[in-house]
Amino acid sequence: MAVSAKLGPSKVKITFSNGVDEKGKEKRRSKSYSNIKPAANDQDIYDVATTLIGLQNSKALEVQRLDEKEIVEA
Repeated sequence: MAVSAKLGPSKVKITFSNGVDEKGKEKRRSKSYSNIKPAANDQDIYDVATTLIGLQNSKALEVQRLDEKEIVEA
């Protein structure tokens, strides 16, 4: 059975450093932003994420784009 994939909305996840625990291991926290247009290009998303990071007090560790696809029978 053939299937096809349809792009759905994307998310942007920014992971921040949240200090260290009692063992010296880095603690992390993240914020996600939903309903990003599937057609948005990576550079535009990164630029917006960088602006959002600039408004935070914590150090950013990574920016991820999470794309969703709906898989249906063709």
